[in-house]
Amino acid sequence: MALEAELSCPVCTDVFRDPVLLSCGHSFCRQCINDHWTSSSSRNCPVCRQVSPQEPVHNLCLRNTCETYLREQSTRKERDEEHECQIHGERIELFCQTDEEAICAACKKHEHKWHKTQKLQQAVRQRKKKLKAAVRPAEKTLWSLQNGAAQDAKICNYNQVTCSMCFIDINIHTRIDLFIPVRTATTSDFSLLSTDPVILNPHTAPPDISVSDDLTSVTSCFRQQDKPFPLHSNRMVLGSVGYDSGTHTWEMEVGNSRYWTLGVCVRSDGKPSVQPLTPKNNWGLRRDGYMYSFLSTPTKFTIKTNPEVVQMRLEDDYDVMGRWQRKVSFFDARSNSEFVRITGVPAGKELFPFVIPEDQSVPLRVVPVPAKITLAGEQVEQKISFQERYKGLIDICCWFVIVVFVILSWKTDRHGK
Repeated sequence: MALEAELSCPVCTDVFRDPVLLSCGHSFCRQCINDHWTSSSSRNCPVCRQVSPQEPVHNLCLRNTCETYLREQSTRKERDEEHECQIHGERIELFCQTDEEAICAACKKHEHKWHKTQKLQQAVRQRKKKLKAAVRPAEKTLWSLQNGAAQDAKICNYNQVTCSMCFIDINIHTRIDLFIPVRTATTSDFSLLSTDPVILNPHTAPPDISVSDDLTSVTSCFRQQDKPFPLHSNRMVLGSVGYDSGTHTWEMEVGNSRYWTLGVCVRSDGKPSVQPLTPKNNWGLRRDGYMYSFLSTPTKFTIKTNPEVVQMRLEDDYDVMGRWQRKVSFFDARSNSEFVRITGVPAGKELFPFVIPEDQSVPLRVVPVPAKITLAGEQVEQKISFQERYKGLIDICCWFVIVVFVILSWKTDRHGK
């Protein structure tokens, strides 16, 4: 308010409009000083009473300052209105962890009375950390492309499309929206499970395997008697980024294809390895018809369900002696059930996801799943339903109703006899 007082006309006490400067050094709105002189018998200054025989001049510096101040005040007012609760008109300063939305103090007393809440700033800080963790794999991918295969036309096209689809709007007070290829966890888990944005490297694809323009799917063009190619053939397509530690998850949609190979492989001479599959440099799973086998052994086996979307999870592990190693797990993404696990994968090596399509009719596709995190009251993907949130209470009520029904039935039968 002190600044506004300095920028106010002494006559109308409002912020200067078209300010002019008198010879005495005082400034007034042009309309205000003209009205004052019209009603007065002399051209004196309303402040110091000094006569100003000359015409006042424009005070351009003061005018620009006032216009900037008014613009900032208008923007601040609009921002404050955005931060007000549309129901109660109070400032939004809390975050409801139960309903995942920003609320005011009146909301907490009424609509969210029994919900778990926290300060909005604290919720923003927590979600910023989650966002940074989710963006980190994408940053690593971008760095790899910029320092490696970024000159490839398909990769450049992919970057342009991805940038046009991604929208990040971070407002420290009200909202955080993020669209990025990640997959949320099941409703039994309250944290987000990040899926790494795997980008296929077209440089590693052999001539008879087609890589889509968006670098997310591959299709086999192998036509030698329309049979699956031999296992030892050098036909894999690798991801653009490798992982040397930590937990990394990605998903491949295999559809109804009965011939494919998925896994991870090591680097060779500083470049992704596209050498024949051996137990020393590749760890993966192959489907051949209705039978499955590991790349490390010819033994074949079957599984109860044949997944259409396979989730692969590479994570750190330890053997019985406490030595660091790694493991690769395969899940049915639709049911979130693990059906195969490969342990004993050497640690300390950068491992690249790879895929081998062996079916001409069915492409294999990397599955990007958008997730949305918001603090503005919008709906959250895979939000916990009412039944899941109050499952225990519902079960108790159901059992109570059953017990009452049994007691009433027993009393009715007893009186009937």
